[in-house]
Amino acid sequence: MSESYYATLEIPSQALHAWKYTPWKKLHPTGKLNEVPDDFLEAEVVISMMDGSELPSGISLIKTVSDDNSLFRYDDKAVAFLLAARNGNTWKLNIEENTVISSPVFVSIRASGHLSISHIQVQVGNNSDVEIIWSLSGEAGWFGLLREGIIGHACHYHEGVEQDLSPFSTFLRTESWNVGRDSTATSGLLSLGGELVRSDLRTTLGKGATYKQFISSNNKGNRKDNHHLQLTHPVGNNQSELVIHNSCDGKSRAISTGILTIAKGADGSDASQIFKNLLLSKNARADSIPELEVLADDVSAAHGAASAPLDPEQMFYLMSRGLDSEESESLIVGGFLIAAFKKLPRDSVSDWLKGRLTIHLDCNLLE
Repeated sequence: MSESYYATLEIPSQALHAWKYTPWKKLHPTGKLNEVPDDFLEAEVVISMMDGSELPSGISLIKTVSDDNSLFRYDDKAVAFLLAARNGNTWKLNIEENTVISSPVFVSIRASGHLSISHIQVQVGNNSDVEIIWSLSGEAGWFGLLREGIIGHACHYHEGVEQDLSPFSTFLRTESWNVGRDSTATSGLLSLGGELVRSDLRTTLGKGATYKQFISSNNKGNRKDNHHLQLTHPVGNNQSELVIHNSCDGKSRAISTGILTIAKGADGSDASQIFKNLLLSKNARADSIPELEVLADDVSAAHGAASAPLDPEQMFYLMSRGLDSEESESLIVGGFLIAAFKKLPRDSVSDWLKGRLTIHLDCNLLE
């Protein structure tokens, strides 16, 4: 993808659902909206096994020069920008057919420098059963991540993602996934870092597929975290679930938008979206906008959104047992955010995310 092609695309209008709350002019690293800087550094990507064992022979991570064979929509301004910035370089994580592992794979992505970029393609072969832990970290001033995946037929793919970039980073994340026939895929995301974050996550389900996305976002200070998700059921007899829990303190803002599309003829689809927000200060703000486009008749589609302040009775109960107000609030926030992961089917993934959240909240108490 070239810079010249990127320059031909229009700046996304804020009238569009995906760009209403975080416009491109705020995300672009230099403010020259039709230019792509030429000084991007590639993020460091390292793969290992969580238990310290050797990487199985059926799993490989290779750096290549991409042939632009991508799931991404090339007419998306942000996608075109990131594809131009990566200078053709792509990491390919390949999981061969019939690969079954008992310990999670660990993928570390560390972004450094003023501008950082990474493009990762994941290919999961048919009949595989894998768990992957993704750790995103680093001190980059601006980091762009493209991640895309094709999950084959009759697979079990489960992942946990921790985003813990510098609190001063701008983070632009775009993803596109296809979940194959009769496969199950789950993703738990813990969003902690970055000052300005925009994630555009898109998933398409095959027949008999199940996809579940669980997100917890802890927002403090002036942090702004914008998650835009699109779940598409082009065929029927499948299931999707989206759960987002946001906690907001200080002057932070959480934005959650979800577009659920069930195509004509996709009967038997079962889909839901639930957004919950915990507001910890009068200046914090959370916007939750679920949206359904249902063109089939025999489906189940539900959505809901709710925001609430701290429960004073819970605070009183904890403080009456010797905790101070900060400790009490931290316990309530931790319980609220962990609850988003209660339906993750693999303990190795959920336990890791819970452990990372506990460390993060404990560190906040020491500040």
